[in-house]
Amino acid sequence: MALITKDMKRLLYIILTASAALMAASCEKAGESISTPAALDPSVIGEWHLSRMLAEGNLIEDMPDVYLAINPDGTFELYQKSGTQSLRHDRFTGTCYTQDGILSGVYSNGDAWGSKWEYVMTLDGLLLKSFNMLEENLYVKTEIPREVRINANDVVVKSYSTAPIL
Repeated sequence: MALITKDMKRLLYIILTASAALMAASCEKAGESISTPAALDPSVIGEWHLSRMLAEGNLIEDMPDVYLAINPDGTFELYQKSGTQSLRHDRFTGTCYTQDGILSGVYSNGDAWGSKWEYVMTLDGLLLKSFNMLEENLYVKTEIPREVRINANDVVVKSYSTAPIL
């Protein structure tokens, strides 16, 4: 009877050791997927300025002044000044990623962008086409002016009266 108990203990030890090893491996993989930044197409990385805006094929004459910085680490900064009453740009931040020709993002408060955007690099710049509002925006590669950055109002999306452009 002592041999059966010894064999059972050894079998139980092997099973527990194997289970612990499998659990540790699965935890490492889960941790890696959380800490690894989402993929970002290098072509969208940079500083951009909105130069043309179309809605349902019509040119928008009174468009907001928008700068967009897409950083290599998957973060973004959006500077938006709407209307003639605004003296300073409002600054929104968050994370973004690309997948299968689509640019998507989440603001720092957890709200998703208003749309996912199909992106295409053209001779003129970065062309973003929305899925839900029939909007098409062309951004040209431009360094964001220092004055825009230092004078911007940091804004939380939910407290903002006008929706951010993304």
